[in-house]
Amino acid sequence: MSSLIAQIKGEARALGFEIVGITSADMLARDDEAFRQWREAGFAADMDYMQRRTHLHARPAALVPSSLSIITLAINYYATAPEFSHENRYGRIARYAWGRDYHLVVRPRLERLAARIEKLAGRRLHHRSFVDAVPLLERALAARAGLGFFGKNTNLLLPQRGSWFFLSEILIDLELPAEDRQVKISCGTCNRCLDACPTNAFAAPYSLDSRRCISYLTIENRGAIPRELRRGLGEWIFGCDICQTVCPFNRFSSDTLWPELRPEAGVGERLDLVELLSIATDQEFRARFRGTPLTRPKRRGLLRNAAIVAANIEAATAAPALAERISHDPEPLIRSHALWALAQLDPQKAARLIEKSLLDCDPQVREEAFLLTIGEA
Repeated sequence: MSSLIAQIKGEARALGFEIVGITSADMLARDDEAFRQWREAGFAADMDYMQRRTHLHARPAALVPSSLSIITLAINYYATAPEFSHENRYGRIARYAWGRDYHLVVRPRLERLAARIEKLAGRRLHHRSFVDAVPLLERALAARAGLGFFGKNTNLLLPQRGSWFFLSEILIDLELPAEDRQVKISCGTCNRCLDACPTNAFAAPYSLDSRRCISYLTIENRGAIPRELRRGLGEWIFGCDICQTVCPFNRFSSDTLWPELRPEAGVGERLDLVELLSIATDQEFRARFRGTPLTRPKRRGLLRNAAIVAANIEAATAAPALAERISHDPEPLIRSHALWALAQLDPQKAARLIEKSLLDCDPQVREEAFLLTIGEA
């Protein structure tokens, strides 16, 4: 059996999965309780998918009843790049989204690995492959298999490698010896990630309040970004890397071997705010960002973010595009955030549009205009 495991790991590494571990399909009891407490605290915000089918998240065998073992794999997505500069024009993108959509990139290689495992096992296997797309506590599985440990920023930290990794799994009806072990390393007294968060999203070490997290606000959040958190977004137009960038364990990072995840394969490290705010239709948006993670918040979400960042970085050149969005965009979410942003950038130009927006057909836009008239920035 040890020979089979060595062969499986060899095939995995040949396909680019640098880190491989094997664990059982047993329930993750301790993590299930922690997940319940996190949800009940309201920290899942309005991510309904986190609160549906909650009986599955910690029970791999309930998700895939035939599974006997889980092969958990880590994919390095780190890529070096010049230090970011907004130049009063650019919005910043989280590193994981620089290249192609990882769901589309990783899944085919998982299927190829599963096919190779079938050949090694000498029989047809029932398996399912996942990449951050099902109710499964992936980080907990990887930690149980000994890949890493939970950091105070809630990321899985891999010793001597850091946290710039995607996780994926193959649940399979092949009984393999579990490699379960606890990584006996911790964050110790380090609080850099907690102290660096500009929106104070950490309720405590190891506890993230999604409602204040820039990644949640710019990607998963479908509604307005709370006014008191808008300045905290800074230059981040999609996601946030701050709590990973300051983590000492990430000094071990090395460039990814997956060309599809490199910045030249996708949108790269930054977006021109003027160009982004000029995208007037969903069709144009899909054509521009198809095959990348940036389709997740849709046009309405990404342009909402762009408006806020334009104000935060004093992107004066974005004022005409903001005015156009206020006057003609069909999405109330975009109109309201563009109105707020223009009021920060050019109050004189915004005054007429604020007055006009008091009669907007959408209550969200009217409320934004009213708050601006009474001086609430």
